[in-house]
Amino acid sequence: MTGHSAPTTTRGRLDVAAVRERSERDPRISRIVEVLIDRARLWASAPTVTQPGELAEWWHVAWERLGDAAFAHAMRPDEQIAEWLRAETRRLLALPVDEWVGPFFRTRTNPPIGALETAHVGLGVAEVLELCPELFDEDEREHIVAGLIEHCLLPCERAVTAYEGSARRYDESGGAEGTPPNNWYMVLLDGFAAISLLSGDADRIATLPGRYRTASSLYNADSYGESVQYWGYATLHLTNVRELLDAHDPSLLARDRAPYGPMMRWVAQSILFQGARPELGAGTYTTMVNFGDSAVTARPPADALTSIARPDAGTDDEDARLARWLFEHTYRDIQLEPSHLSTFGFFSEVGWRSVVNLLSAADASSPEELSLPLAASFETGSVMVRDRWTGTRTVLAAQAGTDRLNVDSHRHDDHGSFVLSHGDELFFADPGHCSYRLEAQQVAKRAESHSTWVLRDGGTDAILERRQPHAAPVGIRTAPWTSAGWTAFSVDLAPNLPETITRARRTWITLLPHVVLIVDDIASTLPVKVETSFVLNDRDHGLRVNQATATRLVLRRGEAAAKFFRLSAETDAAPVSGSADRRWTALHDIYQPQPNAPTQGREGSGVVYSYRNAAGTRHRAVYSIVLDDEAVIRGWHVDVADDGTVLIERPDGVGLAVDPSGFAPGDAPPATQ
Repeated sequence: MTGHSAPTTTRGRLDVAAVRERSERDPRISRIVEVLIDRARLWASAPTVTQPGELAEWWHVAWERLGDAAFAHAMRPDEQIAEWLRAETRRLLALPVDEWVGPFFRTRTNPPIGALETAHVGLGVAEVLELCPELFDEDEREHIVAGLIEHCLLPCERAVTAYEGSARRYDESGGAEGTPPNNWYMVLLDGFAAISLLSGDADRIATLPGRYRTASSLYNADSYGESVQYWGYATLHLTNVRELLDAHDPSLLARDRAPYGPMMRWVAQSILFQGARPELGAGTYTTMVNFGDSAVTARPPADALTSIARPDAGTDDEDARLARWLFEHTYRDIQLEPSHLSTFGFFSEVGWRSVVNLLSAADASSPEELSLPLAASFETGSVMVRDRWTGTRTVLAAQAGTDRLNVDSHRHDDHGSFVLSHGDELFFADPGHCSYRLEAQQVAKRAESHSTWVLRDGGTDAILERRQPHAAPVGIRTAPWTSAGWTAFSVDLAPNLPETITRARRTWITLLPHVVLIVDDIASTLPVKVETSFVLNDRDHGLRVNQATATRLVLRRGEAAAKFFRLSAETDAAPVSGSADRRWTALHDIYQPQPNAPTQGREGSGVVYSYRNAAGTRHRAVYSIVLDDEAVIRGWHVDVADDGTVLIERPDGVGLAVDPSGFAPGDAPPATQ
């Protein structure tokens, strides 16, 4: 092939010489570069972007694999990789535009309107031109850009424009028409921005700063309304938009603070523990809080974290240092399986952008070094309490109402629910999410699939629905507060239930790492029934349950154990007896777009214990959970006195007494005003 442009040290955002120089004195970056080159060789060994026998479809791996290969060839020219990049670029652009819209479940229109897959494929091809322009002569480069305009830019532009119009109608009609935007807007904007900049379209480029700011407005002040994992997906794309704009003209966003930077505290608090997952692969995996559509086995996107870690990219210093810590902490193992779920499956891997970003990233500062609190509440409704940052033994995370959220797709009916881990074991779990094509996903979203309660009409037995209006708070929240070493917080969901419910409060009281108390207090003007569920983790068949009495369970997982008791329950001041009912549900893990994936949970992977109260107008129950090593759990004893005081005896014989009524929310400052 003739007429190629000469290789240069600077290729778009990649300075090859700077990376090589840094790699020589930085083993961490050197190792990342080698991992990316090894991955690229693997990708180039197959005819297309998908590997033989894997579940991935080409739309869902094209971006990262084309980017890996382009980076590898730029760093260390390889003719096999070069020829693979040429062939794949030509093959993808020879496909009909409609093919770029995505799988069968994406909506087809004429002219085509872009979907997530459209942007991903376009970004992959654009990065080939950005990092390896010399692979094509001038005429073919022009042909590729023209193809990207037709296959990606125009469909993405139609989608972005449609989202903007729908959002305007939604605002003008007070929610009666249109829909509010969500992560899709950021993804489609990323595809539109990349091709606009690649083609040098000045008019379209002029719209990008304003659209970046529109996307920025979807973040709350300290968290993101969809879920912690959709924060990662949205931010992976919006950081890419910012990096592209900064490379084009640093002045365009020079005064814009990165909206995703303040989320670093929320992401850090969402880490439960790290450990082995041999059924997935070798290495250390991170287990995270997974309310809403999120995977329990996950790590924040490396390319987003390293972008936030750059103080020159609109991030405050502490946020940048915490982002760098999160990267170093969750990417100790650079490469983990499954590798085909990197962006679309949300099981993130390091990409070439991380290498570039690390060249100017801040040094890492841990949560402990930054004096992050052990208990924290966030606008998205998550409350996390842990015993300590270094050597964490126990983490309680609850979904306790929300502030007004700027985006609220991908949420579940999980208010009042919680997850609880001890050591490297997850005991009380969230169902997570799976393919959106499945009824199992709808089941996972329901309140009865979470560790919370469902209220039913006392006469008809119909479920009293919990309203979750867009752009309005959920519940009356009380922020974590401490008294005599105990930490407590609560939510009252009565404002989101029918007006006959005057109180629907759950209060968590903790003395970590060992003790969690839960107090439910429900009042109504008409009789209601209460069904309270607790979801236990048995994904790996590792849960052992001993039902000591009708209301006292001993739970064991690995080397950890918990005693879970219903200490007392009453309806209309009369004691309630009865045993916990047992049923089963599915606990899902890493999302995959298509059904029947290995990480989709089987029914039975979650064990649900439920208590049912007869109809009444006042319901109150107190539950206790004590956690410790399996070898000493027998030494813990919990009971309740006639006056309601909870009496706890530790294995060393030391006694504790706590009056749950002493943690009434009225004694604590509210979480929000």
